[in-house]
Amino acid sequence: MTRRQSEGAKRRSASLRLRVPVSSPSRRGADLIEQAALRYLASRDRTEAQVRGFLSRAGASAPRAKDVIARFFRLGYLNDAVYAQRWAGVRLARRPMGRDRLEAELLAQGLDRATVAKTLDKVYSKQNERDLARSLLSRRIGSGTRRTDAARAGLLRRYGFREEVIEELLNGSQ
Repeated sequence: MTRRQSEGAKRRSASLRLRVPVSSPSRRGADLIEQAALRYLASRDRTEAQVRGFLSRAGASAPRAKDVIARFFRLGYLNDAVYAQRWAGVRLARRPMGRDRLEAELLAQGLDRATVAKTLDKVYSKQNERDLARSLLSRRIGSGTRRTDAARAGLLRRYGFREEVIEELLNGSQ
């Protein structure tokens, strides 16, 4: 680790530390926890799991973290379903992928299975998985390039497309 990296790490960890001990019953300490969480949310959308992890790293007790998260849900600052929809839509627009891969990425974001399932149903009802696979092939391989079916199938598998979709595309059935 270089000196510059270690200084950056020190600054980041210092920003997590609070001036008043978290175990302090004072309202000021509780306000500092909530302010730190708000700053964390201000940079971009987050999931409940991400905010919970941040609060834990910041030293918030489990009951205090639960209270802050409940408050953020009430105020509309946190909404995992909206986050999942937005994130999945942007992700598919940038990089076409199959249902399986998108599901794994959403679960890695800390979203629960029910939210992920609803999101996948909505996203793939708007965008046909076969069309996404076709788009990926044209972007990555191009029409002028001669590639074997095995190479095309391998690419589609790496991007999480199901075997039925791969077979349909490679067999030429539309």
